[in-house]
Amino acid sequence: MAKARLMNRPEDYKMLGVNPDKIELWEDGRRSQSDKGTWEWWYFDAMLDDGTSVVIQFFTKSSGHTNSDKDHPKFKIRITRPDGTEYKQGRDFSVGESSWSKLQCDVRYGNNFFTGDLQEYSIYVEPLKGIGADLKLHSLSRPYRPGSAYLEFGEAGRYYTWFCTVPKGEVSGTLTIQGQEIPVHGYGYHDHQWGNVTFVKEWNHWVWARQSFEDYSMLVFDMVSNQNTEYTRFPIVFIQDSEGNLVFESTDNVQCEILEEYQDDVSEKTYPGAIHYVFENNGKKADYTLRMQKIIENNGKNNLPLPQKLLMKTLGIDGSYTRYEAVGSLVLTDGAQKIEREGTLIYEFMYPGKSYQGHM
Repeated sequence: MAKARLMNRPEDYKMLGVNPDKIELWEDGRRSQSDKGTWEWWYFDAMLDDGTSVVIQFFTKSSGHTNSDKDHPKFKIRITRPDGTEYKQGRDFSVGESSWSKLQCDVRYGNNFFTGDLQEYSIYVEPLKGIGADLKLHSLSRPYRPGSAYLEFGEAGRYYTWFCTVPKGEVSGTLTIQGQEIPVHGYGYHDHQWGNVTFVKEWNHWVWARQSFEDYSMLVFDMVSNQNTEYTRFPIVFIQDSEGNLVFESTDNVQCEILEEYQDDVSEKTYPGAIHYVFENNGKKADYTLRMQKIIENNGKNNLPLPQKLLMKTLGIDGSYTRYEAVGSLVLTDGAQKIEREGTLIYEFMYPGKSYQGHM
């Protein structure tokens, strides 16, 4: 049984054509083929000044078509108002009305688009049943990828990726909600993923948390593969200052303590309610605690549509997913210098496995 690994060796960069010292424009262009089992998406989310959140994704293959050898383009948009009211839309497109550039992020489905150059992005969703978006994302940070962005699963050619294109950016433009165009402003995020292994089959669980303070931004992506690859852990964290300079990163050295747990009725699984991390690298230490305040999205076997329940049973998986409003506390220590920050954030716990216990 082989472990998963982060592809960060000199021969990995050479094989993939990735510059180990510089992130290049083409890296946010299309990276996947249309082969069976492949997938790719461009992801954007934002928290707006009035408390509204918005998530937009453009997919090369819509859900259920990953095993096709043809593209099935789709976008999804979800807008959540401060009172919890949610507006969701999505649309499939033919390949003939869709295009992707390999030179940079330039994804176009009909009149809809997700385009940018690592610094400035335009995201447009033509109003559909009264829901749409016309947004600009201006990066206040710098792109980040762990290693080559590729995680190899057990054998050459099986991979999952993560490329954090805009860790923090300023968002402006308009949202269309129930047919009404509303000016908006806030702060957002963009990442890009592609691969030929799926998270429900290859991951046991992950914690994905990004937090912006006034003068720093940080992201934790703590991923654990499943039994097939010996529960390999990828504890990725990075912190940037307000100029986008990298002040801390780690991809392998972590201590983790579960401070609180709770039993979830929707998935019938035990979840962590408070997590304490200690990341260390080159004499620096990032001490970070996540405490969930409330659940804002919760999916599991007890509230999934019957087709999804049957599919999970057939695949032998017990997938669930929870998003939280939380408080995050950071203490970053570098010798005698100490930086302490605290604030609210939204984080997720993706949970395809049966139990996270023993693997944190």
